[in-house]
Amino acid sequence: MEYSLEVAEVKKVIDAVRDGKPYDKEQFMFYHRNRNHFNVGAEVTSLTALGGGKYRDNLGQVWEEQSTFKNFFHMGKANWLGSIVGLSSPESKKFLRDDNTSGLGGEFEMIVRMSDGKRIDALTNASYQETYNFGRTRQTGAHKTLDVDPHNQDPNYTVKVNTGTVVFASQNP
Repeated sequence: MEYSLEVAEVKKVIDAVRDGKPYDKEQFMFYHRNRNHFNVGAEVTSLTALGGGKYRDNLGQVWEEQSTFKNFFHMGKANWLGSIVGLSSPESKKFLRDDNTSGLGGEFEMIVRMSDGKRIDALTNASYQETYNFGRTRQTGAHKTLDVDPHNQDPNYTVKVNTGTVVFASQNP
């Protein structure tokens, strides 16, 4: 069944799940599979280091780089472990930005392959692709309920678009 992807409709279901109120599980899983509809697209083409793990994109938005530890779902497990213990460099890096614009109140996510700046999307590697988070990752309970648990039930996403490449730059003094 198809459901509306209008933000107000999605937010009603997301809020019900978060608040432990009754909701239609099929509708929620539809939104889960389609959550990348709300993520940033290929319009983000560069990240300029600001210091302290913060980066400004070409649209003027500030992203925060996450530790490799928090990139567990977006890279090979051997590389993730090797990077954690300092035996290798991470294949990809994770960047987050609060969604204060759509009305959903979630979090935008970019996973960038370090070898060439390609964002990890469903066309690159569906298993490790970036996703829009309905629950902000720093709100562990909400993120687990709204994103991690549904992903464990159904890791398939319907949005399959090329999210492009990001060029990294240093800020000029």
